[in-house]
Amino acid sequence: MKRLGVLFAVLVFFGFTPLSFSGDGPSGEKSAQPAAREAGHSEQSKGADIVLLIDSSGSMRKTDPQNNRKTSAKLFISLLGSDDRVGIVSFGDSAKLLLPLTRDTKENYGRFISAINKISSREFSTNIYEGVKKGLDELKTSVSSKKVLLLLSDGKLTLGSKEKEAEALSSLSALLPELAKSGITLSTIAFSNQSDATFLEDLARAGGGFFKLALTDQDIHVIFALMFEKIKAPDEVPFDGDSFSIDKDIKEAIVFISKKAGTMTTLVDPSRKKNTPAKFGQNIQWYETKLFDLITIREPVSGKWKVNLSKKEGNKVFVITNLSIKSSFNTNFVNKNEKVRGDVWLERDGGILKEKGILDQIALSAELTGPDGKSSKVELRSSGQPEGGVSSFEFVVPQTGDYALTLMADGKTFKRTKSLQFKVVEPAPASPAAEKNLPGPESNKKPVVPVIAWEPVLIKFGIVNAVLLASAGTLFLIQKIKERWKTRKTKKKGGASKK
Repeated sequence: MKRLGVLFAVLVFFGFTPLSFSGDGPSGEKSAQPAAREAGHSEQSKGADIVLLIDSSGSMRKTDPQNNRKTSAKLFISLLGSDDRVGIVSFGDSAKLLLPLTRDTKENYGRFISAINKISSREFSTNIYEGVKKGLDELKTSVSSKKVLLLLSDGKLTLGSKEKEAEALSSLSALLPELAKSGITLSTIAFSNQSDATFLEDLARAGGGFFKLALTDQDIHVIFALMFEKIKAPDEVPFDGDSFSIDKDIKEAIVFISKKAGTMTTLVDPSRKKNTPAKFGQNIQWYETKLFDLITIREPVSGKWKVNLSKKEGNKVFVITNLSIKSSFNTNFVNKNEKVRGDVWLERDGGILKEKGILDQIALSAELTGPDGKSSKVELRSSGQPEGGVSSFEFVVPQTGDYALTLMADGKTFKRTKSLQFKVVEPAPASPAAEKNLPGPESNKKPVVPVIAWEPVLIKFGIVNAVLLASAGTLFLIQKIKERWKTRKTKKKGGASKK
């Protein structure tokens, strides 16, 4: 199967380019949007509407034997807030809406759990097209500025025959421009090395979303935390060893702790009071599994908090805050050797922070981490805007792979970071004209038929036929004239004989 096949090229043909920057922010066409829980807008306009498309086919018994997609879906829902809505679709032989878009509140949490628990690994087919269509139908009435389809599958499209699979792929390609027009992004997660990761990555690229491959149980949980970052774009406070600091502007902290199985997390607040999964404060919610803990702290006390860490990777502290970092850079895929540009600024209560006295006490910086794990500084420059407070950056990515752009704000009583994940890929085909076959699983791969210049051939064919027809008509006319001439001559001879 060709990398970045016609699924992506079809969107270019229809005039939609998924590999584009959002344009939001001071130097874009639209102004920066306030963070999800910071502004007083209507519930649906400030929150995200997300539909989880979860594979229930029998192949998932091999690619996700521990049902980690179900556990991680519950984690993801726990990360979201009451201004978000989530719907759940199961797909296999057909697609079923298990739960329509529902507000992510504590009162509705049981409904989410009940719907997710209905996901099986027993259905014969894997009809991804029906799953995406069902999700699109659910999001058509959404007025949210963030409409997301999140596909959890091994990507093995199986419908019983090559003809049915080809038809489903064709229908899926035709559906993608409709997603784009509706402002819906489609992201995908592949499970294990047995999945058709190439197809799922192509699908995410064409759908304007992002792609992740989960190879281990731990990967899956960390990936869902990254998904929350990508969709909700929260600020973070950095870990300093096993500690993190909370300042007065933070209204809520979500602590995601990745751990080794069999270990227990302890959270110590600034007063040195210990909190555990068995006993914690009234302003704390604690969601525990064998591989991670998710701790939500409402109105956290300012000061230094400490966590015992059994694993150093994947730990995050997301914060809901009145003072945050914002950026116009918001893309999932970047072409290799492409120049990336963006702006960064501090925002308080939905507006750009411009007070020079405050800005002078905060150092903004940025660094880029590549697929090899090495980091390099990214220079920030004044954007030159008259109101000030906005810095710009640009860089080129010469190597394919997963990258993270980390933006940092460091002051005496204020620390924030924001991690922007994206993937660098080879440029997509320039035109869909050279490829007429849909990308899909290897079983559906067909040779590319060369494009023939039919127009001159048809013109020549028409000229030759016209000449032949004219010649044939002339011969027919001559023959008819001869026959009539003979007939008249015979009649004249007959008349002369009678006289």
